[in-house]
Amino acid sequence: MPLFSVVIPTYNRASLLEQTLASVFAQTLTDHEVLVVDDGSTDGTSALLARYGDRIRVFRQDNAGQGVARNLGIREARGDYVAFLDSDDLWPPWTLATFQQVIREQGAPTVVMGRARAFQSPGELSDLEPVPFIARSFADYLASADATFVRTACAVAVRTEALRRVGGFSAKRISAEDYDLLYRLGIEPGFVYVESPVTLGYRQHAESSSRDFDRGYEGTLFLLEQERRGSYPGGAARRRERLAMLLFGLRHVTHWMLEHGRSRQALALYARGLRFHRVVPRWRYLLGFPPWVLAASLRSRR
Repeated sequence: MPLFSVVIPTYNRASLLEQTLASVFAQTLTDHEVLVVDDGSTDGTSALLARYGDRIRVFRQDNAGQGVARNLGIREARGDYVAFLDSDDLWPPWTLATFQQVIREQGAPTVVMGRARAFQSPGELSDLEPVPFIARSFADYLASADATFVRTACAVAVRTEALRRVGGFSAKRISAEDYDLLYRLGIEPGFVYVESPVTLGYRQHAESSSRDFDRGYEGTLFLLEQERRGSYPGGAARRRERLAMLLFGLRHVTHWMLEHGRSRQALALYARGLRFHRVVPRWRYLLGFPPWVLAASLRSRR
């Protein structure tokens, strides 16, 4: 049985998927299997995947979204850990070896999160180096609530049995399904964040799901509703930690939407978060955001 099952969901990204797979096959650690879940592609994805033969395990489904595709990969995984990689992103050669080092040195934590570098052209990653290993360890994911690192939920390796126990990803077509998963894994023992080296090249382009404003809006609402319903683990004792992370994300999304002319959606999310901000208030945001929305609206009318 391999240490890692690399799960790659894909939909109509044949040209980018080839680069992604090349970065997986360039890994210095070979104790892994590669699972590609074709989410109903209609381009040349099938022909591309056929060229790899038994180097990869291919699964196909009708188009149902990334969450459903990843869940199929989780069900079929044979490894102790599932390492997720989107079909437009790239790994430097040391990614899986770095995750293996964490697992060996940190007592096999449930979740390992890497550090990402954004790029548009692969050449922008040419200066990456396997610099000295630095990692921060926490009792569980919620215990990292006050840490200031950038959370890259698309750059994680997770114990396979834990993924199956919490039910995998939401089937909703939202852009926050990975953060929802992390919150549901919130009290599973052991969370490690790799500060160094960079373990993911995160591609930024017009088709990136992270730039879908409506999905970002719906995803943030979904996370808040899950918290309201008590769907996340930890109960009242861990509520402050959950809200610290949830509301940090909400503030980021509202500013992002405001910058792109989505004032109504930004204000709606602000209002939805008010009840939660009573627990972990951020007064500069609470008092300052409505005037920022007003100023943005006035500028757009000129």
